[in-house]
Amino acid sequence: MNKGLAIAGGVLIPLSILGIIIGVVGIAGHGPDSENILHDTELDGNTFVFDGNIVLLEVYAKGEVDCYSYSVSVTDDLYEYFTKNCDAGTEASGYTYLGDLEIVDAGDYIIESDGDVVIIDADGLLAPIFVMCGGGICCLVGIILLIIGLSVGRKAPQVVVFQQPDGSIIQQTNQTTVQPYQTTVQQYVPVAQATSTEVVSVHQEEVTTEQVEQTDYEPFSFEHKNKP
Repeated sequence: MNKGLAIAGGVLIPLSILGIIIGVVGIAGHGPDSENILHDTELDGNTFVFDGNIVLLEVYAKGEVDCYSYSVSVTDDLYEYFTKNCDAGTEASGYTYLGDLEIVDAGDYIIESDGDVVIIDADGLLAPIFVMCGGGICCLVGIILLIIGLSVGRKAPQVVVFQQPDGSIIQQTNQTTVQPYQTTVQQYVPVAQATSTEVVSVHQEEVTTEQVEQTDYEPFSFEHKNKP
C-alpha cells in the first residue's frame, strides 16, 4: 500500500463532498433579493438601462404565475434578448423564474410583460457552480488516488516448490527475501542414489568380465587344470 496516495485520496474525498454541498446550497438559495435586483418594472418602469458590466441576467415574475403562458419580451426595437426557460425549476420565495436575458452591449431596452417582472444580477451563481463542479472533479481524483494507493506497493510472495525423492511436491512461501512475482522450482536429486547407480554399473561390468574370462576355454576341456 502506498500510504501517501491513500492518505491524499482519503483527505480529498470528504473535502470535495463538502464543496459539492456548499455549491448545491448556494445554487438552491439563489433568487431575487434587495442586493441583486437591477430593475423592477413596478418601481422603475418598462425601460431597462443596462451598463454592460454584468454577465448573467435573469428575469423573474412577481408572485406565482404559469411560466409557460406568461408573456415577456425585452427588445431594443431590433432584436429580442429574452429567452424563456420554464424547465429550470428554480424556486424563489414570492417570485417565479421565467428565463434569461442575453444582453452584452450597454443601452436602453424595452420590457413588455403580462405583469410586473424584475431583472436580477445572477453573477452570484458563478461561484457556487464553480465550487460544485470543482468538488465533483476533486472527488473523482480523490477516489482514483485512494484506489491506486491501496492497490500499489504490494509485493507478491515467492513460491518455492521442492520435489521430494518420492515424487511429492512441497510448496513453501517466503515473503521477505524474494522479488515480487517470482516462482522458484527446485528438484531434489539425492547424491546417494546416483552413487549407488554407478557402483551397480561397475559391479555389473566386473561380473561381465569374469564371465568372458571363464568362456576362454572350450567346453568340457580340463587343460587348464594341468597347467601349473
